[in-house]
Amino acid sequence: MEHRDIEIFLALAEELHFGRTAGQLHVSPARVSQAIKKQERAIGAELFARTSRNVRLTLAGEQLRADLIPVYRGLRVGICGRLW
Repeated sequence: MEHRDIEIFLALAEELHFGRTAGQLHVSPARVSQAIKKQERAIGAELFARTSRNVRLTLAGEQLRADLIPVYRGLRVGICGRLW
């Protein structure tokens, strides 16, 4: 999983909205959707349950989020010298 894909996943896990996530990260909603689909294919499980009205994390998504948060924080500290 690439750094940007981790950012997209964690932002969507927080926002639970493709449009707001895209705006926050300055990418298109299609880019967010593509990144999530790529991650789901790589993992072999749905990370988000999507309906026309809402987006929520699946159990696999919740577990991935819990696993990635400390890794992402470590990357941020290493790259930027700060936590957020």
